[in-house]
Amino acid sequence: MSALGIGALILAHLADYVTFMFMVGQRGIGREANPLVVLIAEDWGLALLTVAKFATVLLVAAVFLLIGRSRPRLAAGVLMFGVLVGAVGAFSNVLTINAPVGI
Repeated sequence: MSALGIGALILAHLADYVTFMFMVGQRGIGREANPLVVLIAEDWGLALLTVAKFATVLLVAAVFLLIGRSRPRLAAGVLMFGVLVGAVGAFSNVLTINAPVGI
């Protein structure tokens, strides 16, 4: 079960990352809804943003695995929240890609 959950976490954040890269290519970094992402991308570039994304996914997966045996419901909540964040990010990026330029 944990492999399936971590797989969902990876897929959600991969979808977020891919749609983000496409959105930035089409619309520019200014269309990103997350000001922290904009700050990292503008100040340190997309390479560090990629490293930060990867590190965040690893952190969530590690927390899930570390607390999973002693607090399984909390661990499942952490993992579900991580998946939800990635999925919402991807969905937001897709909406932004398809939105008219004036909006």
